[in-house]
Amino acid sequence: LQMRLVITHIYDVPTAIGTQLEGPFPDLRQDSLAAHRKKLEEFYDSTRTSAFEPKEVVADPVENMSTLSGIISRANQWHARLIIVGMRGENPIKELVMGSTTKKLIDKSPCPVLAVPAGHHFNKISHVIYATDFEIEDLHALEKVAELTKAFKAALHVVHITGDKAYYGPDQMAWFKAMIQERIPLDSIHFELIESNDITSTLETYSKKLGADLICMLERADRGLTKKLFHRDLVKKLAESNNIPLLSFNEQNLQTYFF
Repeated sequence: LQMRLVITHIYDVPTAIGTQLEGPFPDLRQDSLAAHRKKLEEFYDSTRTSAFEPKEVVADPVENMSTLSGIISRANQWHARLIIVGMRGENPIKELVMGSTTKKLIDKSPCPVLAVPAGHHFNKISHVIYATDFEIEDLHALEKVAELTKAFKAALHVVHITGDKAYYGPDQMAWFKAMIQERIPLDSIHFELIESNDITSTLETYSKKLGADLICMLERADRGLTKKLFHRDLVKKLAESNNIPLLSFNEQNLQTYFF
């Protein structure tokens, strides 16, 4: 994507007391910062691959008692276009429900958030799913997703799953499709309308059948896609086996551009 990569770690100075510090009378804060920056640099060097070299890499740890505040402060400072977080053994959709830091970050982040399940390795991104509820805000989010799929030369699959096809049916999809095609000049875009009352299992099956590399959703404050389609008990079922990265937008960061 030709973007700068800023690697950060949020720490609290008291937790760094056990860190090996240099000098007979060390400045705790400065030495802690230096120690954490060194760890970040070593971590990046141990995981980097020549196939995916960022435009620039910056190790920038931050002292903050709140992980959420620390991440947002760095995102604002660097004018971030995307925040990427790992899930430590969980998967993105389960974390959304459980009220974790990731969930709070998705609500408050100044830019989209990409949550990556533990053990997942991106290869070639070929198929991206956007789950829609036919909202106007979905169009804004889809413009951002289209930028991403274009960069990776990936196919974009817009899917709506409903148990009431008579209401949310072909007419709604035709209107939404026309709106998208008018605003997004993308050749490789596909539309799916699936009738099912078991939305989570259907999305999971659809994603696996498609071989999807990424699922994109819009989180809204009131009646957003996550709350409207993915009720708490249904999400838990999907969380047990889902291992696809989740890119989440919210209304306040829809004007943030990737590039």
